[in-house]
Amino acid sequence: MKKIIVACGGGIASSATVASKINARLKDAGLANKAKCEPVDIKSLSSYFAGSDLYVSITPVRGKVIDAPIPVINGMPFLTGVGTDACFKQIVEKLGL
Repeated sequence: MKKIIVACGGGIASSATVASKINARLKDAGLANKAKCEPVDIKSLSSYFAGSDLYVSITPVRGKVIDAPIPVINGMPFLTGVGTDACFKQIVEKLGL
């Protein structure tokens, strides 16, 4: 099972919303048994990298997507609703699903 993490400032509202939307898309695509997304607190983000396969960033740091030891995708389309299909396609491709 591939693990996707998504972080926002508190790990509650925005990241939970995006994680839910990604999990729904995974289910719709028949991939729910291959990958799961979970929201995390950005303050402890680095502690989640080791057990994760992909980071979906919705909190740019100083206007940039954060550097990480795992692939990073800009997940803002899941908040704005613009470009979600392309963003989901990137997620699937990065995970090799």
